[in-house]
Amino acid sequence: MIDPRFYYKAVLHTDGSGRVTTGMAYQTLKDGRLRAVKWSAPRGAWEYAPAIVSPYLYDPEYQERAEQIDRSTAERLSREFLQSELPDERILTEMFDEGQRMGWEFGPPRQ
Repeated sequence: MIDPRFYYKAVLHTDGSGRVTTGMAYQTLKDGRLRAVKWSAPRGAWEYAPAIVSPYLYDPEYQERAEQIDRSTAERLSREFLQSELPDERILTEMFDEGQRMGWEFGPPRQ
C-alpha cells in the first residue's frame, strides 16, 4: 500500500546562504520503502532516485540541510532556484511507478 500523501523537501547549500541546491518530492509505502524524485542539475530534469533522497530524510548528517516544505513553497522554490517547474502529482505518480518498475534506485542510467 502507498501513503497517498506527497511530501516535499528543499536541500539548502552548505554555505548557510539559504540557497536551494535541489528539491525532492516523495511518498512512503506501508512497508517502509520510499518512492522519491529529486532535481538533477546535471541533467536539468526531475529523476526517480530514492536511494539519493533517503539520506536527507533519515541520516542526521544530511537532515540539517533539508527543510520540509509544502507543495506551494516547493513550486515557488523550484521556479526561483532550479529554473524548473515541479511536476504535478499525477506526473510524480507516473515517475514513481516508472522508476520503481525500472529499478532506478539511484536515478535512470546515464547515457
